[in-house]
Amino acid sequence: MEDEFYHLTMKGNDLKTYVRRFQELETLCPTMVPDSEKMMEVFIGGLPRSIKGNVTASKRQTPEEAINIAQRLKD
Repeated sequence: MEDEFYHLTMKGNDLKTYVRRFQELETLCPTMVPDSEKMMEVFIGGLPRSIKGNVTASKRQTPEEAINIAQRLKD
């Protein structure tokens, strides 16, 4: 599961499925990622290039904010 978590990527435009699986893996293995900053790095790392830069540049403070920003960019 840890390998899947660190290599999870968004397929096509299906952000909803990516976020759902990311959150499932985060819940199943809460000790995999030591802090929220690393959690955001892992989440952003799986995003497509088309939105990755904008989410990285945003002033997000939590993984939830990074997810919300990605959702707004995809819409």
